[in-house]
Amino acid sequence: MDVWRLYRAAHGPGLDGAGGLYAAGRWHPPGRRVVYFGASPAIVVLEKLAHVDPDALPADLLLGRFAGEPSVESIAEPLDIRDLIACRTRGERFLAGGRACALRVSSIVLPEETNYMVNAEHPEAAAIRLVSERSFHFDERLIA
Repeated sequence: MDVWRLYRAAHGPGLDGAGGLYAAGRWHPPGRRVVYFGASPAIVVLEKLAHVDPDALPADLLLGRFAGEPSVESIAEPLDIRDLIACRTRGERFLAGGRACALRVSSIVLPEETNYMVNAEHPEAAAIRLVSERSFHFDERLIA
């Protein structure tokens, strides 16, 4: 499985999931070591634009491609991904279960795209490795 992240060079790829300890995400409450990845570089760019003030975009962004073969769980039951409480409840159930390393989820930004929430405390998470990275700058037409 190849997955992507857009992150600051100053902070590194964040594979330890420490960010999830301090901030909640769509699929987890604060206090959980998780790492979010996108299935494509395009979705991680859109997700970053959705979560960061365009006037405050960092200048040291890196686009990283990661590879690994973690166990993946998909959401089988119907779920309204616009319902933040339902999403966090489902994500918490996934994390507490510990059966799989990654949860495949739809992006709220573009539901046809796939994101992955990785449980950084799962033993398989350590096998997800950075394959390549490059400097990334947003095209001015996207942020103007």
